[in-house]
Amino acid sequence: MRYLFILFLIAGHVSFAQTQTVELYFPHFAGSEYSFHLNKGTRNDTVQTGVIGPTGRLDFSLPEADKDYTGLVHFSLGQQGTLNFILNGERLSISNKEAKFTENIVFTNSPENDFFRQQLRKQQGLYRKIDAIYRCQDAYADDPTLYTVLGKEFTRLQGLYGSAQAELAASDFYAAHYLRLIGFLNGFGSKLYPPESAAERVQEGMRFINDDLDMDVLYSSGIWNHVISSTFELFSDKKMFGEAMINNLKRIRSQEVFEVLANDLITICEQYGWMDAENLLIPYLLSSGRVTNPQGKLYFAFEMDRIKAGSKALPIEGQSSLSNVLLMFYESGCGNCIIQLGELKKNYTKLQEKNIRVIAISADTDQNVFEYHSKDFPWTDKLCDLKGFDGQNFRNYGVVATPTMFLIDAEEVIAGRYARLTETGLID
Repeated sequence: MRYLFILFLIAGHVSFAQTQTVELYFPHFAGSEYSFHLNKGTRNDTVQTGVIGPTGRLDFSLPEADKDYTGLVHFSLGQQGTLNFILNGERLSISNKEAKFTENIVFTNSPENDFFRQQLRKQQGLYRKIDAIYRCQDAYADDPTLYTVLGKEFTRLQGLYGSAQAELAASDFYAAHYLRLIGFLNGFGSKLYPPESAAERVQEGMRFINDDLDMDVLYSSGIWNHVISSTFELFSDKKMFGEAMINNLKRIRSQEVFEVLANDLITICEQYGWMDAENLLIPYLLSSGRVTNPQGKLYFAFEMDRIKAGSKALPIEGQSSLSNVLLMFYESGCGNCIIQLGELKKNYTKLQEKNIRVIAISADTDQNVFEYHSKDFPWTDKLCDLKGFDGQNFRNYGVVATPTMFLIDAEEVIAGRYARLTETGLID
């Protein structure tokens, strides 16, 4: 039984103005150290620190580089905890005359956060009741009478949930988009499904990712990783995952968010060996015109596009011939690399029978580590320039994650790129 994950991140909420300043008044915490943090994808940037003055008054100003920021801000006050609030172009103030940091906080001049607090209370109440019904239905599955009563209550909650989601969908507030993300994390979209409707829940989740997910909002929400990782299990077909992510890339308004998501997606595809998704994403990114100066993972991905199946194999330093070769890029200590190297060693005789030569290229930067892990390889060609992923062979082949394998035919043409030996067709 999957119990509902109730995610309550917000202790208090606020908004922000074009003046880039929020006025705060916390008289009981004069002399306390404070810091402000902004969410940016997986990052949580510290943008202001200091000590609250003797009057308890404090101004928070966005730095010039973040003047257009809309999203959650975290206000940390020593050991007292953290107050989270929303900036969205409003001129507002926050005050608390109580001795407890997050109790009885007053937000002034913020329709955004008035909406947020109202809707958050509604969502919290619904999620508690939904979670209670799930648990009760599981506990009383053998009691038909009570199970029927619980079913009627669940139907009532479905109506309330649907109305609440419709209200969020009709709103332009940042808070509305954020709360819809929370609904997705709880396994729902615009509708509430019973626990046994697993297929419908998956379809609704896929629809939300394809049609409704707002990556610009997600970027500043603090739940970037939570949401993106939740998409993995929805798309068993990784080609569909790639198509869904392209739909999201097309909707992104911010160039910064576009580039961060593009980098993250390439990293994910490389890490998990999702070539079907990557083979869609890279051509789209190349044709989008939005990546004018690729850096990091994107740079290597674009380079990698030059060596796809059917391309002539690029030279490997120290090798005069690449005819009938399996290139294995790896890093010692990498869990998946250890597994694939084990498969290579176990099946090496079969590869020899097929006249396939193995060339292993390490990303190690320590000679002792390289020698220790490669000494038992049964093949002869073991390469390592101690430059890691910046080595010429890694750069030529656009390898950004390990393990990565290339199968090269008798004419020195690349037959394919793989993350697992079983995908090459060389073994059963």
